[in-house]
Amino acid sequence: MALHRVSFIHASPAAIAPLMRYCGQAEPEWEVTNLLDDGVMRSFRQGDAQAAESGLLSLILRARSRYCAEAALVTCSAASVDLIRRLSAASGLPLVKIDAPMAEAAVRAGTEIGVLATFPPTLQPTRAVLREAARQAERVIHLRTELCEQALEALLAGDSAAHDEALAARAQALLSAGAEVLVLAQVSMAHLRETLQSRLGVPVFSSLETSHRALRGILEP
Repeated sequence: MALHRVSFIHASPAAIAPLMRYCGQAEPEWEVTNLLDDGVMRSFRQGDAQAAESGLLSLILRARSRYCAEAALVTCSAASVDLIRRLSAASGLPLVKIDAPMAEAAVRAGTEIGVLATFPPTLQPTRAVLREAARQAERVIHLRTELCEQALEALLAGDSAAHDEALAARAQALLSAGAEVLVLAQVSMAHLRETLQSRLGVPVFSSLETSHRALRGILEP
């Protein structure tokens, strides 16, 4: 297997562990560098888009110049598709927005899509990336969303059980409202995918598997 240098660009520490667990099994030969600036999350929450963009660009430039990354995965779901394009052009580094491949897969799976999120600024970009995927696929979709801020608060406080319990309840609410496909909007909840899919009996998508395939497409075309 070929050695590839990849950077993961984070705005939340919650994304690091699930990505590293998954990548350690799927791509043991990758040399992965995690770069984190949790001030980016604060900037998004405060509506300071310029500060958020500057913070992400700084990490991406560091990935390229210091760690010789061949590509980078931006795990911040609050970053829009347009922002990712600007960052890639400004840095000269191929970027994958972590939830874009997931959106493409979800749109192929059904038209009634439920979105589960824990961070408010994630909702608008997630809706946008799903609608863009639907436009590209020439499909009409209907979106339902459930925002569960207390789940993220529990996770950041170290209570993963409370995080998972809260999200399971909101996932059931989406299903009851008519969703036929569920999207987990942040990588911090990706570990629930198989459990929810088995329990609810509908396709459930996380960004781990789909973004992995997209990165491989860049590194080994």
